[in-house]
Amino acid sequence: MRSAIVLSLLALVLLAPLAEADEWSPVEVIEFQGIQSPGPVIPRIAKGEYDVGLFSLPAGDYRGLPKDLLKNLELYKTVVSYTDLTFNTYHDPDKEAPIVTVGNETYFNPFAIREVRFAMNYLISREYIAREVYEGSAAPMFSCVRPSHPADKYFEPVYAALNLTAEGNEELALQMMETAMEEAAEEVARYSHRLEKVNGTWHFDGRPVTVKLAVRTEDERAKLGIYIAEQLRKAGFAVEKIFLDRYKAGQLVFARPPSNYEWNVYTGGWFADKDASLWINDYAAWFYSAWYGYLPGRVEPKHLNTVTVMEFLRKAGNGDPDNGLNAIGAEYYGKASELGGILNWTEEELTRLLTNISAEVNGESYAITSAGQYWDLQKIAVGIGIMEGARIFLVEEWELSPVNRERVKGITPDPTTGILNRWSFLNARTPDGVLKVAYFVPTCGLCDSFNPVSGFDTHVFPANLWGLVHDPGIFLGPGGLYTPYRCNWTVERGNFTVPGSAVTYNQTRGWIAAHAGETADVKVTVTCDLGEWHDGVRMRMADIKYYIAFLYTWAYRDGPDDPYYDENLGDTAASLSKVLGFQFTGDGYVVYGSYAHPFADDLTTKTYVFYPEFPWELYYAMGELVANASEYGIWRGYSFTRNGRNVESLNIMAKEHAEDLARVLEVLKEQKAVPGAIAGDVADPGEGYARAIEWISVKGHAVISNGPFYIEKYEPRTLYLELRAFRGVSPIPSPAAAPTTSPKPAGEPGGSQSTATKAIYAIGIVGVLILALVLVRKRG
Repeated sequence: MRSAIVLSLLALVLLAPLAEADEWSPVEVIEFQGIQSPGPVIPRIAKGEYDVGLFSLPAGDYRGLPKDLLKNLELYKTVVSYTDLTFNTYHDPDKEAPIVTVGNETYFNPFAIREVRFAMNYLISREYIAREVYEGSAAPMFSCVRPSHPADKYFEPVYAALNLTAEGNEELALQMMETAMEEAAEEVARYSHRLEKVNGTWHFDGRPVTVKLAVRTEDERAKLGIYIAEQLRKAGFAVEKIFLDRYKAGQLVFARPPSNYEWNVYTGGWFADKDASLWINDYAAWFYSAWYGYLPGRVEPKHLNTVTVMEFLRKAGNGDPDNGLNAIGAEYYGKASELGGILNWTEEELTRLLTNISAEVNGESYAITSAGQYWDLQKIAVGIGIMEGARIFLVEEWELSPVNRERVKGITPDPTTGILNRWSFLNARTPDGVLKVAYFVPTCGLCDSFNPVSGFDTHVFPANLWGLVHDPGIFLGPGGLYTPYRCNWTVERGNFTVPGSAVTYNQTRGWIAAHAGETADVKVTVTCDLGEWHDGVRMRMADIKYYIAFLYTWAYRDGPDDPYYDENLGDTAASLSKVLGFQFTGDGYVVYGSYAHPFADDLTTKTYVFYPEFPWELYYAMGELVANASEYGIWRGYSFTRNGRNVESLNIMAKEHAEDLARVLEVLKEQKAVPGAIAGDVADPGEGYARAIEWISVKGHAVISNGPFYIEKYEPRTLYLELRAFRGVSPIPSPAAAPTTSPKPAGEPGGSQSTATKAIYAIGIVGVLILALVLVRKRG
């Protein structure tokens, strides 16, 4: 009955006519209002008091809305998590039978039998789980790669080769389990035990074979446990349900040895990664391997993977491994023999190669050198993981975000994050050019650090705030590849001699040719748009050059008491260590490096594209405020990343912090200070300092960037933020000259690279959910 209600609910949303308006204007003003309880705000969005809810809630939270309000909403999916069944695969290591001895007791463990675990893929109906347990807000999932992930398309042939379907095949599963249990009966008999089926239930030494099903209680998995128990009983097992919260489940399943035999099956869950790269190097390792991943047995004894590459290919090819390669859509390997020693590998060896791209196994060196080879091996690894069956995946779960369909057009959702991303509002239109957004914020309010070292993706600001305020040089596109936005590049691989004009930065020595004459593996030419900062200052090459120097300065410690160091920039230091030298040009640079991904140019480029978020004057002043606040007459101590006694983490949104930053800027302006890293590139720093000071004075914050919107108002006590569209003209006019117009970014939606964002994002949730509920959707 409940699923029927949800179906009607979603049908209403789908069939409601889109409001017509005489005029639809591009959004000029975005009003963000923080809320601390999203549920009661949904009717207010439907009534038009807000236009968008920048949060996600389960489908059930929309069920109680009156139909006349529900028809005003467009609902967009956000992938929030995915569920699996994890099995205790332990058996006594001295016995070739699924027997577990605990003290004086001996048990039969059906999930120590690989064929039983594999058969669970057919015994359960993922379509039923998505429809009935998650009430339509889920999609069937067959492996560790969720269906909304950019890499999902590569694995559909693997699922087809293994005959996996959303509906399952209960008859086949019961037959497979019956055969496996009969073989197990012969195995246990060799150890003087008896396994037999009595009145439809399997008995071991006269007692029912009981499956201990560990069920999470906090969410839909409580209902999922009931369904899984029903299916296990059909297979002839008694079931004992153990209901656990997150902490107790983690202790039972992952923190204690599986040899304790306290559980058999666990209804596991995982949060979905927000930004998913196409390249899934360690996915199979994490979910299916014992050497790296999160299988039961992280506390010894560990699960033992036994399925080989050859066994999987034979299974996929109905006995013929060459046909198996063809069935999974292999492109690099034409015949199984070409795999050589890899044919004898299990998940353990194969995932080491995939995670590290190269590996040494049994004294032989292996390396992945092309994308075709990479995807062939990934398909095999996922296929082995499914066959091994230490864990099987069920569904990815969705929540829904509300938008008033009578007032808003042009929302462009992401396949995973829905509208909780920078792109969702960029093409939005409303009748009056104003977008009113309610966003969820914790009780602490707008209280987190907000600066270029700690980052801007915090839990207390709207999910897409920074993306609206700042244009990146490079971004992770909807296809999972790093894509040009403000910067373009060319990648050249080979052996390049680092010239003497290629320099890196040292805080005490300045720009030096530290690697001149060395051999680089890659040469990347980067060109960037030099547009307009929000304060009216034209972007300069000095901004890029000083940004790079800033990263070198704060990522490396020059002595034990270096005040210009933050340990949280460890990843930045790792990236900079691969740089052998920069040659700066008029609109970018040529960089020589020691790292080149063997086949993924986007991953190579990600290492070498450096594009600033602020003018150099602001970076310089922030560094001085953190390192030497007292020298500027400021009593407050600052850090980029930590709070403590007499130390506050810098928040350039906060009025008090921005005012301290303005004091530093005033001193630097008076001194006409230019940092050494760009001393030869800046003739007169006065205007840049003056513009930044004026901005802080007028706006009350220090967020000066280059994105399509700027922050007009910031009221932390009322949790209110107001953004205004930035069309290349600063809201603080320049006294020297009329502002210029910023060039269109390389990847801006509607520009030359709009296919990277616009077409893929523009997928509403309603149609997707209806398709899923009526079983037309191919895989979710």
